[in-house]
Amino acid sequence: MRRPLLLMLAMMLALAGCGTEPTRRADPAEVARELTLTLDRGDDGYDQAMDYWRQVNDSLVRCMADGGLTYQPYVDQWAVDRRIALGLSREEFVQRYGYGLTTLIDYLPLGARRVDPNLTALRQMTPERRKSYQSRLTSCRRDARQKFGPSPHTDTSAMTAEESDRMDEILAAVDKDPRVVRAAAERARCIEAKGFASGDSRSLVLSAAAERYRDGFERAALEAEQAGRDSSALGLADVFGAADLAELKRLQQREIAEARQVEPCQWTYDDSYQVVYREHLARVSAGGS
Repeated sequence: MRRPLLLMLAMMLALAGCGTEPTRRADPAEVARELTLTLDRGDDGYDQAMDYWRQVNDSLVRCMADGGLTYQPYVDQWAVDRRIALGLSREEFVQRYGYGLTTLIDYLPLGARRVDPNLTALRQMTPERRKSYQSRLTSCRRDARQKFGPSPHTDTSAMTAEESDRMDEILAAVDKDPRVVRAAAERARCIEAKGFASGDSRSLVLSAAAERYRDGFERAALEAEQAGRDSSALGLADVFGAADLAELKRLQQREIAEARQVEPCQWTYDDSYQVVYREHLARVSAGGS
């Protein structure tokens, strides 16, 4: 069952850090409040998101300096939701970019960077100093998150195994809610009525194609930065030949045509899911189940 894209991103990034903290008994109410704050920040505007990262970067610069280390401010290109960075409604976004899989590979939100400049500094350090730097940065990032909370759009915080278990319990309860079950069935009927398979496998071809182009593009961006060149102006035409670009164009046209038909079915489900999800988080936060 597909959940809203924003929520899925937050979940996947959070779960990527599971087990990096000492295991402790997670309070379901605390986990629910954390998820609520992450969800609330999912629709922050571009200015709000960039202001958050400005505060975090200022904090990291000071914290690292206190340890005698240098940190260069950095906003990852994926830290800002592309639709929000472009200032588009979801309807406008789909009309122009489809799902955003193959259509925004070389897009760079204003104020973000393709490559973390601190990686270059790390490569030049001795193994011992690199370990010390990374340890200090991890601590500084933890302090910044405690002060400023989860990031807008996608949350990169690490969850313990216990917290992840609690989150899974909450999500499982939402999935079982009759309203979500009905919304999922209606979404499937809506998509199939338009002539498409309702499962997530429908977009696997587009996802795989996007990954191939994205990996090649990001590899070229990294090589440019390592060679001392600014990668911000790098475009797809600088990386791929005419045949690849023609194939990508066909994929983009396919993606946009499909998304224009399918996404309205998804939005109806997303809206229903979010209502139930918020209700359940509020109930758990208040000590219910």
